[in-house]
Amino acid sequence: MQNNQYTSCDRLINGIDFELDCIELCCFRCHQGGGNIEIARVIDGKIDIDVLEKNRQELIEACKNGNVNPKCEGCFNLEKKFWDEKPKIKYIHFNHWTMCNTNCIYCYTKSDKKYEGGVQHYKALPLLKEILNRFEFSPDGEITFAGGEPLLLAEFDEIIEYLLEIGAKKIIVHTSGVLYSQSLAKAVSSGCARVVISHDSGSEETYKRIKNTDFCHKVWQNTHNYAKSECNNVFSKYVIIPGINDSRKEIETWLKKSADSGVKTVILDVEHKWYEKNKSNLKQSLRLLSLCEYVSSRAEIYNLNVEFYNAVRYLYAEYKKYLPFIKYKNYFSALLTLALPIMAGSIGHTIIGATDILVVAKYNINSLAAISIANAFLFTIFIFGIGLQDAISIILSNKRGKKEGIKKYLNTTLIFSLILAVLFSSVCYAMTYIIDRFSFDPELIPYIKQYTRIVAFSMFGVFIYQGIKQFLQSYEIVNFPNLLILIAALLNLVFDVVFVFGFKDIIPAMGVKGAALATFGVRTFMGLVMLIYVMRFIKITDKIDFSLMKQIIRFGTPLGITLLIEFLAFNIITVLVGKEAGILAATHNILLTISSVTFNVPLAIAVAVAVKVAYHYGAKNYDEIRKYSYTGVFMGVSFMALCAVILALFPRQLVGIFTKDTAVMDIAMPIVLIAAMYQIFDGFQVVMGGVLKGFKMTKVVSLCVFSGYWLVGLPVAYFLVFKYGMSLKGYWIALAVSLCAIGVFDAVIAKYKFKKIKS
Repeated sequence: MQNNQYTSCDRLINGIDFELDCIELCCFRCHQGGGNIEIARVIDGKIDIDVLEKNRQELIEACKNGNVNPKCEGCFNLEKKFWDEKPKIKYIHFNHWTMCNTNCIYCYTKSDKKYEGGVQHYKALPLLKEILNRFEFSPDGEITFAGGEPLLLAEFDEIIEYLLEIGAKKIIVHTSGVLYSQSLAKAVSSGCARVVISHDSGSEETYKRIKNTDFCHKVWQNTHNYAKSECNNVFSKYVIIPGINDSRKEIETWLKKSADSGVKTVILDVEHKWYEKNKSNLKQSLRLLSLCEYVSSRAEIYNLNVEFYNAVRYLYAEYKKYLPFIKYKNYFSALLTLALPIMAGSIGHTIIGATDILVVAKYNINSLAAISIANAFLFTIFIFGIGLQDAISIILSNKRGKKEGIKKYLNTTLIFSLILAVLFSSVCYAMTYIIDRFSFDPELIPYIKQYTRIVAFSMFGVFIYQGIKQFLQSYEIVNFPNLLILIAALLNLVFDVVFVFGFKDIIPAMGVKGAALATFGVRTFMGLVMLIYVMRFIKITDKIDFSLMKQIIRFGTPLGITLLIEFLAFNIITVLVGKEAGILAATHNILLTISSVTFNVPLAIAVAVAVKVAYHYGAKNYDEIRKYSYTGVFMGVSFMALCAVILALFPRQLVGIFTKDTAVMDIAMPIVLIAAMYQIFDGFQVVMGGVLKGFKMTKVVSLCVFSGYWLVGLPVAYFLVFKYGMSLKGYWIALAVSLCAIGVFDAVIAKYKFKKIKS
């Protein structure tokens, strides 16, 4: 059956496995029944080679006839190939010596009485010589020694010297590393031997627990001695034992020690008993594979190669469809842990704004109009200051990645925030002296001034809160600051109702003044609570770092400009369509509100990505930067794509939450599909912007936003609205094009940056 294709495996066709008291064709035990295909028995220390070859050929013929041995079922080595009619010997495996100088808790011989005492049933060297003399040995064949501790064999050095003499090119020795062999070291340095040393731990404590011996230091010293020839043939093996040595700290220590000892490749396996028990448990298996992916990513940092053995290979074969998820699982988890509280904080801000409008609208329309106009001025000024403070977490995260202590910058952060509060509070208060020059309803002007003057002083609370929030964010402490916003939202509702409408005879109804006092009270409360929270970190001896302030201004100013550009872009559209027809402005605001609600999610992810990228950029960890960036973009775009699908499928229901007006519905429905695409572009551009912010490329982000809105979006809007009369629909197409352009600009620059930092 020359060159016939049939199912078998290279080892079954070309292997011989010397076991304790018999000869088999395979040494793999991980799959059910594997490693038990016996072809000869040891009788009085001797093996009949003729019987061995006869049985071996019968099994090969059975495979050729389609009868794969049932004991091979489930083995990852099985495959269909064209095999030679007369196979060569390619794999000789010695696994017959079970005495060991360690007592590993995972060793399979513990449960089998026939291995007790480490009895040697036959001499290996005579049999090895007879096989190599009788059969053709493949030039690229391998001879492996394992099973207990091979170096305890009295004939071990003699075997190695014989193999060197005949020119064997691939000798593999699995050892505990307790003993050191000069013959093996010579074979390793010559490049024809590979030594696999079983460490299974990073710390001495874990080594003692697993090995039940105290040879940890000696084993690492022997590892170094084997590897000092600077060849690539010294391997460190780690068998994962869940619950004992599966901590990342332990693995990290092992990887570092391996690299420091001169090892170039590490090997990962998992305890076989655990594998047999849990191989069908998806949760446990994915957890293990996640750990393997962690080893792979961390090994790159130490310039180590990684090989997977036995059970781990089976798990990869079984669950390979989950590998993309596993590979990035930890990055998803880390970003979500950071982003979720930030999302909650954004929702809190939205609730506070919605509460003000809801309560004041029920008081009277003039009060609502006055507050809306006042907030338009206040927010335009305020948003620039918030952009300035956004640089704090990016700069400090980057310093933390460089292993620089950043607690000393808390005083500087507080003083900088206080300076911003004084500056922006003064500007807001000064605005009240020019309100009369605007053509507002004379009835509204006193209320606009009254609200602005009170809320101007709330800048102290809000800037102190925001500054400390950014400081804590650099430490990835996000739960408390954002929980505080949710509490503040609840307080704002209470204060609004009490101060706007009054409370019995105790507090009179104050209308606009009451709403302003509520805002002032809540913001001051937030600032004071945050100040109390970080009081334990404040040291009077920490000097004010003016160079940090300069950095914040340098990197924060473009962020403030970016926010201002975006704010103006959307509000200019409101003004333009409002002049055309009030109903168009109403429709625009409804669609914008829907988009703003969903935008909170990718915005929070972008903040998380910026912090992570800034930290790892400081730590010069390219792989982590790349993975956090890819994960963040995937999360942001995926979420917005889902929102786009929902918006496209249920447009009337979503718009109907805000109004049942048929005229608004008729205007909104043709724009909904554009808004759906807008969502995807928005998710992409904001996260890509977060990546660039992490690189401290805030000027570039600002330039991309400016170019997207004003150099790309504005001409498109002019062309569609004024040339083709598309009105609101034209503006939304222009917005979608603008966001797409911003995302493309950011991505091109990020790709260039990735390439640059990788080199």
